[in-house]
Amino acid sequence: MSISEVEKSHLLGGYLNSQSSLLVFLGLKEAQIDQVQQLAQFIYQVSFKNTNKKIVLHTKSKDNLVAGHSIEKEFVIAQKLSAVNFPVTRALFYCADQTILGVPFYATEYIEGRLFSDQNLMGMSAEEKRVIYQEVAKALAHLHSISLNYLGLGQLESETSHYQIINQKLYNHYKLNETKISTNIEDILYWLPLNLPEKSELDNLCLVHGDFSLSKVLFHPTEPRILAILDWQTAQLGNAFTDLASFLTPYYIPYSNGKYTIDGWAGVERLIGAPNLQEVAKSYFTARSTQTIPDIRYQIILAILRKSIEEQIRFKQTKDIKHQSNSEFLSKAGYQIVLDLTDGDPYGIKMRAANDSSLWSKWPVTDRCKSYYYRIKDFLKEEVFPIEKFILDKSRVMPNTTQNKGFPEIEALQRKAKSLGLWNLFISDPMYGKGLTNLEYVFLSELMGLSYLAHEIFNCFAPETGNIKLLIGYGTPYQREKYLKPLMEGECKSFFAMTEKNVSSSDPNNFKFTITPTEGGYVINGGKWFVSSAPDERVKFGIIMGKSSQDMSNPMESQSMIIVDMPNPKIKILRQVGVFSYYDVPHSYAEVEFDNVFVPKENLLGQLGGAFKMAQGRLLGGRLHHCVRQIGLTRRCLDLMMSRAEQRVMFKQKLKDNAAFQERLGQVEIAFQNCRLLSLNAGLLLDSAGSKHLHTFMAVSQCKAHIPKACQKMIDQCIQAFGAEGVTEDQPLAISFRFARAIRFMDGPCEVHLRQIARFAYGNHLFNDLNNAQGYGLAKL
Repeated sequence: MSISEVEKSHLLGGYLNSQSSLLVFLGLKEAQIDQVQQLAQFIYQVSFKNTNKKIVLHTKSKDNLVAGHSIEKEFVIAQKLSAVNFPVTRALFYCADQTILGVPFYATEYIEGRLFSDQNLMGMSAEEKRVIYQEVAKALAHLHSISLNYLGLGQLESETSHYQIINQKLYNHYKLNETKISTNIEDILYWLPLNLPEKSELDNLCLVHGDFSLSKVLFHPTEPRILAILDWQTAQLGNAFTDLASFLTPYYIPYSNGKYTIDGWAGVERLIGAPNLQEVAKSYFTARSTQTIPDIRYQIILAILRKSIEEQIRFKQTKDIKHQSNSEFLSKAGYQIVLDLTDGDPYGIKMRAANDSSLWSKWPVTDRCKSYYYRIKDFLKEEVFPIEKFILDKSRVMPNTTQNKGFPEIEALQRKAKSLGLWNLFISDPMYGKGLTNLEYVFLSELMGLSYLAHEIFNCFAPETGNIKLLIGYGTPYQREKYLKPLMEGECKSFFAMTEKNVSSSDPNNFKFTITPTEGGYVINGGKWFVSSAPDERVKFGIIMGKSSQDMSNPMESQSMIIVDMPNPKIKILRQVGVFSYYDVPHSYAEVEFDNVFVPKENLLGQLGGAFKMAQGRLLGGRLHHCVRQIGLTRRCLDLMMSRAEQRVMFKQKLKDNAAFQERLGQVEIAFQNCRLLSLNAGLLLDSAGSKHLHTFMAVSQCKAHIPKACQKMIDQCIQAFGAEGVTEDQPLAISFRFARAIRFMDGPCEVHLRQIARFAYGNHLFNDLNNAQGYGLAKL
């Protein structure tokens, strides 16, 4: 509410005169309001005639979105702390009657005093600063020493660590107010639950201020004596060290020299004469009867993280870029403490990476990528592989309907992976994803490919990956809000429909599906098939490519993409399509009929006629992703074959010792490494040359033309080593073989790519200046 609303309240004066405790405090028989002054948001100072005493009105926000603004709680806390002689402003009365000011409010005494900020401390002597900080530390120790029972707050459950609760709340606040991916915040949120502090007697569960800082302490006008600690809006039951950390946080925030609005003390204590950190901490712990100063950097990280997320929230509310800058600045400072605590190895990956030196070699891959790699690896071992057979068996017995249900077990793992930050790893745009390079994602995708479920669990599964990239690249703000956001959060599924039955869909002249402009939108007609994920009941929309122009003089500009909402009575899923009789339930593939479906104009994706350009960008990454996933599956098949060879005995000789098998394994291993190097090279070119460069295009085509066929041949060798068991469902070889065979025509048949590679080879040949060098050409007889 505004100050004018308080001033104009004709009922306020009468209500104040009905409060005998207030009249006793003022020393008046009748209180007459003289002036109202706003001190802060929701807080007003009221002065009266015939007395120098003033009161402060604390009003409740009309906006329910103001988090933690519970004045009822503040009033009770002020009463209880006053009763135990803790320095707070005395609570006078509470008014729940909303007819007085339109909101509930309570009143406290007004005290004249000094409030110190970091800036105005700089003009004081070193001794004055030292005393002020000591007094604040002692007051905080006093607060944390007050018994909860003495405060009348009762018994509390202590089974669950309070730090676990804090971590979960911070994660929820971050995700609820996320405006862009903050890798520092996400890394901290992942690290904190894995490194909970040991239980300490002094880090007791008590009443904590919740947002404690020097600026919340009111000092005597002339003496270094605390009169009151203010602003108890965020007070709660919590661990004592969280308050101490909030107080000491500025010592760990780098001094910004005015570049940001949040300034810290780190590195400049001596320059500005701030008291020494250890000295301040010692004052607190001495007041709590100990000379031991424990390491509270974990709590410091929590305090800085909370401030960073608060700045993120302010940016979301105001769109002021300074708050986003502050959030990044703070999260970087918090993550630096994590690095300091762990000698630069927060996830314990350096030793693992060193042991895997042949894997990483000299590829330009960051430690962040490596940390994701080993986190994914651990997640696969602990969570995914144990349930994989159960899920595959479950999918085989599910009926082949046109409405498949998702697996609750997979959705539970998705939620866990998302909470660990292992989510949308394929998105290189830091606004939407983790900011990993294409090369880094090749490493991660190959690892995920070891499991049939992993890409879906980490929300890196087609067709979502391609659709997300289309919406990021070409979606309008409306489309991103309605379709991209839930897709990225894993709240729905989608499909992509391009392939048409009985025609070669790699030739734009063959498309029959039509997108016809009409009043207010478009009408779409035709059939699509091999539409992945269409039978999944969680699908909320699909992206369809079709002919929007009958002018075929330039076929590449005759196609458009449009988004359709699901379900729709005029969109019929005719049947599921199996791959070698295997139905990849719940996703599967389908034949879909679109019968005069009206789509509003705002659902056109990109420009009219721009579909082929968009499709090539979508399919370029998709082709590489399919290939890399298949490399992971093939690696698993090779591992299974070698495990089999260690156990299988033929003619008194283990299969692994058989010369013919060893020769075959050697050839297969070389073929496998060829595939890996092709994919890594393509990822590197995507990063260095860009997706539009001809060399990049050809590198991906080489992957598409070679890897699926080579993997199919390698898996065939694995099946052969298993004998009859290799073609059954007892082993995962058959399903891997099916995928490898199917990828040979997904996102364009391999033959098309071989022709492109051949043209590229001749192009390189024509520009090779050595062709004309004497002695280089064909020998002349």
